This record gives sequence, structure tokens and C-alpha cells, in this order.
Amino acid sequence: MSNSNNIKMVLFDYGGVIAPEGFQLGILKLAQIFGKTFDEMYDIAGYRSGLDNGYTAGKSDEDQYWKSIAEILGVPDDLKKYRYLYLDNFQPRSGMIEIIKSINDYPIGIFSDQTNWIYEVDKIYDFMRYFNYLCISYDKGYTKHDLKFYDIPSKETGIPAENILIIDDKPRVIKNARNHSMKGYCFTSVEACTAYLKELKII
Repeated sequence: MSNSNNIKMVLFDYGGVIAPEGFQLGILKLAQIFGKTFDEMYDIAGYRSGLDNGYTAGKSDEDQYWKSIAEILGVPDDLKKYRYLYLDNFQPRSGMIEIIKSINDYPIGIFSDQTNWIYEVDKIYDFMRYFNYLCISYDKGYTKHDLKFYDIPSKETGIPAENILIIDDKPRVIKNARNHSMKGYCFTSVEACTAYLKELKII
């Protein structure tokens, strides 16, 4: 393992980095179905039914998630029939999989706010086999909105925080990672990420 860049583990976000932001795309489609703006539906499906109800952190199940959305919208339907709107958008980017497959000298992991859906997506695309470590909010009881979530990788792997690189598409996550002594890179494109990792001699 190379120590020239002081990095001993690389952690990737899933939605927004490894794959497109499937959750946001799903919310956009829900908004169109129910005549809401994206921001209105994100408040309902992302914050109130996902974060506030504990679904994203694995403290409630998917049935409760859809029931909460239906109650807030005031509709009697079982909205679980719309889960495909999320799942259809989570296919890993081929370019990111190639990057991940080319990292041989470092343990790599997923550091992501994801629910049980990520395991369904893995059954289709079989991407988790490339990772040594998983830090998924649904399993850990915390999300990236909880500062305790950022302590978990170092505690579970024994790798000091200052030797862990987080790659995420959200500036607030990068800020939180750096505040917890980790290194952070804000993802904008596969091409830019490739150049960054090559510069660090990680790939």
C-alpha cells in the first residue's frame, strides 16, 4: 500500500458518485405525478418521510415510508407501487466502476445515505463485490446529516480518520468529513475524479 499521499482508504458515495442521484430523480418523477414542485416533494419524500421518520437511518421500514408520503399528500393509495421510480435510476456509471476496479493498493468502501434499495440494486448490477467496506446509513442508524456517522469508518476499520478519503458530490458532506479530520473530494464528473485520483497515484 502506498503511503506517499497519506491515504489508506478511499470511500465513495453511491447516489451522485458511483451512480446518478437516483433518489432525486425519483422524487422529481413523484412530484410530476402528484402536481408538486421538486422542492415540495423533496420536503415530503426526502425529509419528512425519509429522514424525520427514520427510514434513511434504518429506524423504520419501507412500508412506513410510503404510508407517510401518502398521509402527507392526503391520498388513499398504496404508493409503494412507485418504488420503481427510484430503483430504475440507480444503475452504476460504467466509468466509475472502471475507476473502482483499477484501485488495487487501497481498501475501498461505500459511504452513503442509502436504504434497503441499494441491496436490490446490487442484485441487478453486482457492484458491491468491488468493495472491502460498507458504511450504509440504513445499516448504521445514522445519516450524513448526523455528525456521528462520520466517526464510524475509522472506528470500524481502525484506519485513522486523517488517512481516509471521502468522495462525495455534496459540499456539505465534504465539509463535515474534513471537520472530522478526513480528506474530502467533491465529485463533479467521472473525468475530473479520474484525473484527481491519478494525480494522487491512487489509480
